[in-house]
Amino acid sequence: MKRISYILLLSILVFSLLSGSAAFAQDKTPPEILKELGVLKGDKDGNLMLDSYLKRQDMVVLISRLYKEENKATTYLLPAKFSDLNENNTYYHGFIQWAADKNLIIGMDDGSFGFGKNVKVRDFQVLLLRVLDYREESGLYDSVPEIADKLGLMKGINVNPNGYLMRRTMADMTLNALKLNKKGSPLTLAEVLELDLGKYEGNE
Repeated sequence: MKRISYILLLSILVFSLLSGSAAFAQDKTPPEILKELGVLKGDKDGNLMLDSYLKRQDMVVLISRLYKEENKATTYLLPAKFSDLNENNTYYHGFIQWAADKNLIIGMDDGSFGFGKNVKVRDFQVLLLRVLDYREESGLYDSVPEIADKLGLMKGINVNPNGYLMRRTMADMTLNALKLNKKGSPLTLAEVLELDLGKYEGNE
């Protein structure tokens, strides 16, 4: 009888621990999830700077991590082709040219990358559409916000597409993108990039 009671008590304890772990995982915020996935790292003190605007050069670093190609982008040898890249911002040259060669970024109309400028919500929508292989749709600039809404990129997000993008909103949009299927594929972006979102399935 004592043995049965011990086994029952042990089973309850294990179940409680597992349930607690699942609940903990489901309570993670999008920035916390991206941090655990290695996509969002923040400054040298670990501050994710969620209430700051996302800069264009930081955007391409984040995307390289999404693809798990940060090291490749860091050492990318092809010269950066944009007019505003110089000896003062060489750290980012590889990242920017890596993204350009993947056809993820095009740059500004004046031939510059836009180094140091804040990212607009609409421009990040364009980038995520390209990541999801909606390349034709990403070129319909005036319609991009509507397309992003229909696909679910902006699920739970209410921001002006012409406004500047906060890092917190960037995390929300990126996580939404990871849960969407790539165009013409039965796989989600997370599955294609081999990023495990399984333990975060309760984050809706």
